Amino acid sequence: MASTERYRLSGAARKGMKPLAWCVAVVVVTVLAWGRLPVLAQTTVWAEDGGVFLRDVLSSGHLGSILLPYDGYLHILPRAVAAVAHALVPLQDYAVAMSMLSCLVIALIAVGVFSLSRSVTESVPLRLMIAAIPILLPIGPKEVLGNAANLHWYLLWLVPWLLLFKPKSVQGGIGMFAVAAVSAASEIISGMFLPLAVWAAVKRRNFAAPAGLLLGITAQVLTTLTKPRGNDELPTDTVGPLWVPVDPLSVLWGFGLLPVGSIWHADSRTLASNIIAFGGWALVIPCLLLLALLAYTLLAGRMEFKLFALGALTASALCWTAAVVVSGKPMFNYANYTEADWATGFGYMRYAATPAMFLLLLVPIAAAAANERRQLSRRLSALIVSAFIGFLAISYFPASTARDDGPAWSTGVEAARAACVADPALTSAVAVVAPVTWKFADVRIPCESLR
Repeated sequence: MASTERYRLSGAARKGMKPLAWCVAVVVVTVLAWGRLPVLAQTTVWAEDGGVFLRDVLSSGHLGSILLPYDGYLHILPRAVAAVAHALVPLQDYAVAMSMLSCLVIALIAVGVFSLSRSVTESVPLRLMIAAIPILLPIGPKEVLGNAANLHWYLLWLVPWLLLFKPKSVQGGIGMFAVAAVSAASEIISGMFLPLAVWAAVKRRNFAAPAGLLLGITAQVLTTLTKPRGNDELPTDTVGPLWVPVDPLSVLWGFGLLPVGSIWHADSRTLASNIIAFGGWALVIPCLLLLALLAYTLLAGRMEFKLFALGALTASALCWTAAVVVSGKPMFNYANYTEADWATGFGYMRYAATPAMFLLLLVPIAAAAANERRQLSRRLSALIVSAFIGFLAISYFPASTARDDGPAWSTGVEAARAACVADPALTSAVAVVAPVTWKFADVRIPCESLR
């Protein structure tokens, strides 16, 4: 009887340790993500985090700002992160809080996908490979890591995993419904996963995440129809076209350059130099490796793995195409680049982040197919996992980021505070966010918030 009681206590203790283990994992992964950011990047407010989200928190309040549209879309999660950061810390520490909270969200996504990826493979080492992708993504620190303005790229990565996994409890279903709804209400491009949502509902009888996705997309479409993109958010001195068409060849060429090229060459200057010297041959090796992984899975994997691999490639291509076409920036016309453009005008951008993550997914999918066919010993499987994570870890410290030149947010807030203190009649003062040339770089802060 006593031994039975001890066994029960031991089982209860193990069950109680599980949430603690998940919490420790989130903390560790948060620190790993945070460590990839240079100190100045950690202390710089990036774009919408200050020029839109903080601006609206200051004018509309913490809760009132969350549902406000910007540029034709809802940004529920980034706005919520901004509201929490402003509520938790003094204004001069807002940049650090935003960076840390954004890394925390990415860590939650990575750890969450580790659990959700059981829908693809039960192998823990292979799921670790999948979980490492958003944290160690080579292009991550360039622009998307450590700020709320770009969390939507990581949410795009999360959405299909939510749709593939069927929760085992009502509470789990409610949670997945909420996460899917918030994800879709933070990134309208997640609507490209609606066919997968229909499949999940019909074939797997999984209704929670698909319903959440549909709710979020519906809210996004209504917002776009009532508050179209680029209608009232432009400064009065804006000149030039808001959108220019990108030719199909440039879209294809750009897919090889950014999503594929950024995996192989973490520094865009290296890739640009190789393009000048060798032309398109500079991309042959990474393209062949990815095609080989896809080919192996299609030949050796069971039907489910084949669909996963094709789905990953399709998601990558759709994410890239949708982002580039909707953006309509002249810089994406790569087919018309001159040597001078390659030397001075080419650089990696946020649009490559999610497509690159889905391309990297081809590695663990191929490994899962080989593992199921018993073509991988335990030692070889561990070697593949180590090699994959090691390859990504080579780019752990970035060569450069978009926030290398600051400006440091706390310095700007202190200068604004000094101006308000020096002039009692002053009602507001300005602090600057990165990039300083952005249309809303000047964040006007009420003096009452500074004094």
